[in-house]
Amino acid sequence: MPKITANNYEMYYELDDFTDPWKQAETIWIQHGFGRNLRFWHHWVPLLAGKLRVIRRDMRGHGQSADPGPEHKWSAEELLLDMKGFLDGLGLEKVHYLGESIGGTLGIAFAVRWPERLKSLTLLSAPTSIPPRVQKMFALGYEDWPTALGKLGSGGWAKTLMESGGGLTGGNPAHTEWVIDQWARIPTHVLQGLCRAVPTVDVAPLLSQIKVPTLILAPANSAFEPLKGQVAMRDAIPRARIAVIDGRGHEIYVDQAEACATAVLRFINSLSS
Repeated sequence: MPKITANNYEMYYELDDFTDPWKQAETIWIQHGFGRNLRFWHHWVPLLAGKLRVIRRDMRGHGQSADPGPEHKWSAEELLLDMKGFLDGLGLEKVHYLGESIGGTLGIAFAVRWPERLKSLTLLSAPTSIPPRVQKMFALGYEDWPTALGKLGSGGWAKTLMESGGGLTGGNPAHTEWVIDQWARIPTHVLQGLCRAVPTVDVAPLLSQIKVPTLILAPANSAFEPLKGQVAMRDAIPRARIAVIDGRGHEIYVDQAEACATAVLRFINSLSS
């Protein structure tokens, strides 16, 4: 099993490479967001891996990466150091980075801090912060977001959010059951710790400092990330591009994978033309 120890913890990742072996292929790192894992992106592999080396990594406490424990104090700083340690540990000097949701939020901070490590930055349904309006949606009628997770558990929270019309995508019943099962595998204290740390982060002031070529994959119909906010992000990042994806909701990487991947490949190819 592909695991690496970096920043003092063990993280799981997968590499898919179906590029021509006689060519020097570039690498794209796909980073999932809150509560997900690298398996949520399996359907992207056939779309990209013939053109790019595709690396997917489970975030700390998610998927098959190590659980830091219920007493762990989560921070954005630590998650950023995890990311840099991951690249260092694999000997990857420079990659194309695609971050979904808070994976994109972290990508913004990473791009400003270590621009030399990124060939490009793609932000998919990525917020600059989790505002009170969205935190209230995630609280699902409970006192706050962490309380909702504590009462419902990771899988129960995901199921309730899906039933409330929130941003989680299931699709057909079998897919929905799979999604809820994957969420349920994450220890509740992991998501509680992360959801206490994330609302303290606001990367909006960093947008003007991004020097890395940037693509915004913007959901047209997200309840969490209104399109006008995504357009404002595009305007704030120097020379950023935007592709508006008309999916059912927030998780355009699920129901509009081909449209998203096509936009990513077009963007990356344009950088070398």
